Amino acid sequence: MARLQWHRERGDTIAIVSGAFDAYLAPWCRTQELTLFCSSLEQRDGRLTGRYRGAQCVGAEKARRVREHYDLGRFAAIHAYGDTPEDRELLALARHRHYRGEPVA
Repeated sequence: MARLQWHRERGDTIAIVSGAFDAYLAPWCRTQELTLFCSSLEQRDGRLTGRYRGAQCVGAEKARRVREHYDLGRFAAIHAYGDTPEDRELLALARHRHYRGEPVA
């Protein structure tokens, strides 16, 4: 939360990019006024099918969704934070990368 606040104070554009599900991330992101890119489960007739709705938001899909939504060339600096191997492609988009809380080159 402290790092989110730091980005807010700088006026940064902030997006949460996660392989986790919108069912629990979306309400939190709404209360925090954050853009969310994540995995969703398919629903049919008001029931979850157990299948993903669209692509699972991991690996290259994380980077694809960010590039689709943002013109990255407009930003002077991009920060990215990851904690799983599926974050490599997302981290590659950024100038300032953090993996499991540590800066990476």
